[in-house]
Amino acid sequence: SFALAAENITPVTLDPAQGQVPVQPSLTLLRDPTSALTLDDVMAASADFHPLQGKEKSMNFGYVRDVLWLRLPLQSLSTEEQRWLLEFEFAYLDDIRVFVVHDDHRTQMKAGLSYPVGEWEIVARKPVFPVQLDAGEDVTVYIRAESEAPLVLNMRMSTPNAFNLSENRVVAFLALYFGMLVALGLYNLLLFITLRQREFLIYTCFVLTFGIAASHMNGVAQLTLSQFSVHSPYMVPTGFALAATLAVLFARRFLWLRDTLPMWHRALGFIAVLWALGTLVTQLVSPQRALEIMSIMGVLTTISLMSAGIVAMRRKVPAAGIFVFAWTLLLLGTSMLAIRNTGWLPSNSLTVYGMQFGSATEMLLLSFALAARFTDMKRQKEKAQQELVRTLVRQERELEDRVARRTRELEEAKARLQQIVHKDILTGLPNRSGLAAYFAEFREKADARQPVAVMLIDLDGFKPVNDEFGHDAGDDLLRDIARHLQGALAGDEGIIGRLGGDEFVVLLTGFAERSEVTDRANDILRAIAAAKVTRDGVSVSVAASIGICFGYGADVSLKSLVTRADHAMYEVKRSGKQGIFVSKEDAELAL
Repeated sequence: SFALAAENITPVTLDPAQGQVPVQPSLTLLRDPTSALTLDDVMAASADFHPLQGKEKSMNFGYVRDVLWLRLPLQSLSTEEQRWLLEFEFAYLDDIRVFVVHDDHRTQMKAGLSYPVGEWEIVARKPVFPVQLDAGEDVTVYIRAESEAPLVLNMRMSTPNAFNLSENRVVAFLALYFGMLVALGLYNLLLFITLRQREFLIYTCFVLTFGIAASHMNGVAQLTLSQFSVHSPYMVPTGFALAATLAVLFARRFLWLRDTLPMWHRALGFIAVLWALGTLVTQLVSPQRALEIMSIMGVLTTISLMSAGIVAMRRKVPAAGIFVFAWTLLLLGTSMLAIRNTGWLPSNSLTVYGMQFGSATEMLLLSFALAARFTDMKRQKEKAQQELVRTLVRQERELEDRVARRTRELEEAKARLQQIVHKDILTGLPNRSGLAAYFAEFREKADARQPVAVMLIDLDGFKPVNDEFGHDAGDDLLRDIARHLQGALAGDEGIIGRLGGDEFVVLLTGFAERSEVTDRANDILRAIAAAKVTRDGVSVSVAASIGICFGYGADVSLKSLVTRADHAMYEVKRSGKQGIFVSKEDAELAL
């Protein structure tokens, strides 16, 4: 029944208008306990794939030793070639390989923490794979996933624009988050240097250690520190385990447990020793075991510190209430992350970034509570905290401004590049590339018998203008000629371009009789003759020779048409210049 259900899976239909397309309903799964299956083996075992069942539908497989193969059929609804991105939402994945199977070829890509980010197909914070689809093409994507960390495989298909927009939001959030951690760490380090209170130093180490581990879990460290090396898989478990140890040491001093609650002081001291040993153990076991130890330590640390804080609140310890509230928020975030890692909770923005939300709020609150402990310096600390908040707000605004400015700069650069590629700088008319693009679009839309005419225009007597009046006069005359040519041609009739020098090309598509083309050529001769430039009181103008050829858009190339028109133009030159000549090959052409 599984095989039959897998065969009836509907492909994901990709419509560029959607931007982002969910893929989970179209995925089928094959487990590989031996890790030995190749793509050919998997394709041959198509009957063994089954639709996602039960907890598998959440795409959170937790800690799993099997290699997972996912099959994803795709169908393009676009009428032209389209680039899509297969993006994974979770950054902390070890080995993701993607195979795109077309009718005539295969594409293999890789990403994940097992490979340097610089070797990924797309350098990004998380695994992202490009999928190129022809118009209406059907492809099958096979995904091989393996990880020591929880295997969370939420994914979707996105257009590049939709991906960039979504990722920019996440990056902005992460930039704000890590910027806040750095600011908090430096702020408390300065307080330690000023006040010589060890709490501030322990808290600074806790914040920075937590931030380093979180940056590796979110893919930020791999993307920014070194893109051409593989980062240790122990950075996350060891970093968070060390942060938990520092948190216990900080709580002992922050809550004055030595004086107010000696029993809790000794208990947390014992836990700190255990956690220090646990931090060392994370370096001696497999990465998966290290991550499990880290998750357990994180939850137990928060519960222990909350319990100590509640008891301290009853003893009226200053700032104990803020301490409890802060760790409650962190408990919620870390608990959701730990439970999600086991596969018991679905993967979404709340569970993926719950730890960041909780830790950010917790660290802010604890920073304020630290300042509240020292009443004799309350005014200075409140001022510093307010400045910190203003700095964070300013950083957020500056980040938003930079993102907006960068977006505008990219759009402007794209527009300039497009103009450089397709426009003649002097006249603003299409250049060779612009003409080629117009002709390619015409051929794509034209039926087999739709005629096209090409006029090759060569100016007569233009070189003497440059020789006698200078190149500035020649450039001004070319611009005026371009303006008159545009006035002589209706917008729906075709296009005028400049090949270079004193040569112009006209592509005419909207005509039914050949006489219409010759009439338009005469209009162009008059337009060129009307163009002029004045130098030293002398009005300068030129004439033109025009060669014309005809063809059918679906059967000829632009190059061949221009060549034939060029031959026809030279017939005019040989006959004394200034006139029109239709290619001999087209003399008897019936439209």
